Amino acid sequence: MLALLASEEGNGYWLPHDLNEVYWGTAAFLIVVGLIVWKAGPAIKKAAAARPERIKAELDTAAAARAEAEKSFSDVKAALADSDKEAARIIDEARETATKVGADIVARAHTDAAAIKERGQAEIASARRQAQADLTAEVSRLALGAAEKVVESNLSEATQQALVESYISQVGAAN
Repeated sequence: MLALLASEEGNGYWLPHDLNEVYWGTAAFLIVVGLIVWKAGPAIKKAAAARPERIKAELDTAAAARAEAEKSFSDVKAALADSDKEAARIIDEARETATKVGADIVARAHTDAAAIKERGQAEIASARRQAQADLTAEVSRLALGAAEKVVESNLSEATQQALVESYISQVGAAN
């Protein structure tokens, strides 16, 4: 059979026409494969055995990272919930403060209005007293002038004062 495969004519058979080349090539191939198995085999076996452990360690690391991320997520979610509560509390405090400030402003406005009313009444009373004093002075002057014309003589100071007082009492009693 080898004779059929190793044809010298080179008519396209699988093996070349020189069988020594096939023997030496096969021997060299087996030596190289043997050396690779002998020297690289333990390293390949070690790498192949370590690979599942490395993958397991990476999966454990990934699981721990995921757990940490989920914890961080829950912490952030809780913080957001707390921030919503805090925002609601701040808004409630602002409303309470606004209500108090509004009540204070209304109370201050009422107090200011009462003070303005009192000042106005005091000014009216003062103006009334001033008007009465001016009226008394004018009535005194007119009464003196009328009395002088009636009597056509100058009255003494005491008589003049008595006439003015008498006239004022009569005018005051008539009102």
